[in-house]
Amino acid sequence: MKLTQGGKHPPDAPAEVSVPLSQVTPEMDRRNAIIFFVSYLLIYFAAPVVYVDVVQAALCDRLGASATIANLPSAAYFFGSFAPIFFSWLIPHRLERAAVVWSNAIGSVLMAVVCATLFFPLANSIRIAAVVGQGLILGLSGSVSQVFMLQCVGRGTTMEGRVRAWKLAYGLGPIAAVAGSLTAQFILNRGLPFLPYPYDFAALYFIGVPCLGGVALLSRGYELVLVEDETGRAPFLRYLAGAVKSYLAVRPLVYLWFAYVLWYSTLMAMPNLSLYTRQALKRDPAELSGLMMALRFGFKSLGGFALGALNLRRGIGAPITTTILLVGGALVWAWFVPGYPYLLTFGMMGAGELGGAYIPQYALAVSPSELGPSNLSILTLATPVASISPVLHGVLTDLFGFKASFAFGIATALLALWLVTRLPADGKKLA
Repeated sequence: MKLTQGGKHPPDAPAEVSVPLSQVTPEMDRRNAIIFFVSYLLIYFAAPVVYVDVVQAALCDRLGASATIANLPSAAYFFGSFAPIFFSWLIPHRLERAAVVWSNAIGSVLMAVVCATLFFPLANSIRIAAVVGQGLILGLSGSVSQVFMLQCVGRGTTMEGRVRAWKLAYGLGPIAAVAGSLTAQFILNRGLPFLPYPYDFAALYFIGVPCLGGVALLSRGYELVLVEDETGRAPFLRYLAGAVKSYLAVRPLVYLWFAYVLWYSTLMAMPNLSLYTRQALKRDPAELSGLMMALRFGFKSLGGFALGALNLRRGIGAPITTTILLVGGALVWAWFVPGYPYLLTFGMMGAGELGGAYIPQYALAVSPSELGPSNLSILTLATPVASISPVLHGVLTDLFGFKASFAFGIATALLALWLVTRLPADGKKLA
């Protein structure tokens, strides 16, 4: 098999393979799927701080923030997801692997910065600003990592290989998140007496440093088929206009974009659900945040296997419908079920959170390889559009109570469900 150097690569990184996508070898299929799977194990183990919602809301609450401010880190994180559309224009195909490496390296540094602000005796206002700022920058780097990691998997695996990789990453991967979440619960419940508040929260960020650093190192090993770069680069605005025009020409992708906005708007009730434990269970949210995360990712693990099987049996559209039903149903459960059973809300949310994997997978499946980054980037713009949702959930709570937030989330889920019923279920190439 001929290897062609597709531009400069990190030392010892595999060169791009000069074969068509239809000729991805079984060795490439296995190698890239394993890298993707192990990367997600590390990401999931650091879930309490990589997923900017429950822990950050509890931390801001401890720092004296209102419900609106406590939702800001999550809003900032999702707003940062506008970045991929710019980087899909800026980064040529030969540097897509490097984009995954560097974005995760930046995430590792951010974890260290927040850890330092919590370790040193700084004002609470500075700490809150650091948590919000980290959420924004992590949203930028994390969204770039997600888009180009998916593109690397798309360029280095078959469709069947991707389904297997998804099933492993989102089936077994969340078990690592359960372990990470239970570790967080142990630390936050003063299981380590030498780590009182705020050093307990600092320890969680410290755990994230080697996890994202490990993802950066692993990502150097993706083996990719060669995709030729275009000669010359159009100005960004012209590129953006062309990418948007190409995306809008495919009606199912338009439905998918709006469904993604609405799905996210429901999912982003998560920080508010954390704060609601004070009413539902009469407990400080920080005391139960690790347990919430454990339930979230335990159910996500079960959902990963179940949705993978559903994908193989019923087609690529079925998991999307199921995840929307789960996040909407979680808010119905939160509204009507009191006491400790209320915590199952986080399990349902966790399983429904896999919409963040299956909705982009649908876009990737229906897009030609050369349009993969741009279509995924435009789809990802749904995230910053929906980033106002955590603040809306917080404002609705401050003004009218938690039930108003729940009603908003249920309404957005129902609208998303209506849109996905209009998608072709088979996910064949449409563009």
